[in-house]
Amino acid sequence: MELKKYVVEMISVLAGSLIIAVNILLLPSLLPEEIFSLVGPMINLLGALIAIVPPVLVFYNHYTLNKEVEKEFSIFISDFTETIDSGMTLPMALKYCSRKDYGFLTQNINKLSSQVDWGVPFRDALRMFSESVDSLPVRRAITTIIETYKVGGKISDTLRAVGESLMEINKIKAERSVSVQSQILTSYLIYFVFIFILVILQSFLIPALTPQTGVTGLPTMTGGAVPEMFPPELFINFIIIQGFFAGLATGKMAEGSVIAGIKHSIVLIVIGYSIFSIASHVQFSFF
Repeated sequence: MELKKYVVEMISVLAGSLIIAVNILLLPSLLPEEIFSLVGPMINLLGALIAIVPPVLVFYNHYTLNKEVEKEFSIFISDFTETIDSGMTLPMALKYCSRKDYGFLTQNINKLSSQVDWGVPFRDALRMFSESVDSLPVRRAITTIIETYKVGGKISDTLRAVGESLMEINKIKAERSVSVQSQILTSYLIYFVFIFILVILQSFLIPALTPQTGVTGLPTMTGGAVPEMFPPELFINFIIIQGFFAGLATGKMAEGSVIAGIKHSIVLIVIGYSIFSIASHVQFSFF
């Protein structure tokens, strides 16, 4: 599975890079300048998306999977504690819980129950369970359970404390996500205001400062250096940088993870790049 993910990432990066290279090196000589000025930026955007989106989706899928694992693990711990409190032994409690659906964790819990049934020590089975689940909070919780079981403490009390702790963490994350929705909206609005300002500069202010040639053959106004100081490529760089970091900041505020902000970065960059490219072409048509 890991090899397949690596191959997909490599293919997407190579394909996207090839599209951008062809667009930069070959298409300008094959297409009229008016057509290339419109389709060229879009082809670059397409190549960038092909190169970036698949690896980002892999990382984000891993992130969402970890969130699901943490949620289902807290439910499993709660159910496991209740069955032990009802008087069942550890193997019986695990066997009972293995009949329930815990999403991605179901297979791991079934394996844990089978190992304990086959005589594998509970500590060793939990340790193997921890290694098969790539989630830091889950590993910390399992380490706490193993240490308690090792020193002979009451396992049900530890399970209850761990379950309550995980549920409280999930509750805090959910509350934080709800509380920052207005901040996320504000972040998007600020970015689009930034795009609007760049479009106004590119479409109206800079053309107005461009020297025009009058009937005498002389420029009618000065300021020819202004367009040279602010080429469209500079504005595009502004859009990409601003969209990337604004998306990361939004994801950090909403979900507490920079990786979660990558999806916001992609959305902002794609929309901003598209709006500016279309607006620039319209500007070239009118001026």
